[in-house]
Amino acid sequence: MMKKMMKLSLLLACTVYSQASLAEICSQNYNELPGLVGLDSASGNIYATTRSNTNECSCSEVRFTKENTDTDTALSILLAAKMANKKVRVDLKDKNDCNTAYRVYVH
Repeated sequence: MMKKMMKLSLLLACTVYSQASLAEICSQNYNELPGLVGLDSASGNIYATTRSNTNECSCSEVRFTKENTDTDTALSILLAAKMANKKVRVDLKDKNDCNTAYRVYVH
């Protein structure tokens, strides 16, 4: 019984690791901020509408969460870029999930 439990635990750990390793980071460049930018939920998520000619990550909106980044800093950078009409680069932890933004840079 103990061997089965150990095998099951090892199999579960390998499955979790393989799922985590499938996530591929993505950088979406030259995003305009044409719409909403701000607080998206009581949990502190930050939302931004994006428009990019290059659209590497296929995101027309992104979310920054406290689990992924310092949302206060991300909001400050996004608001400064929006007010100055500057474009931003947004990095995502998972290219298939626009809710995994974790870095933002002003172009």
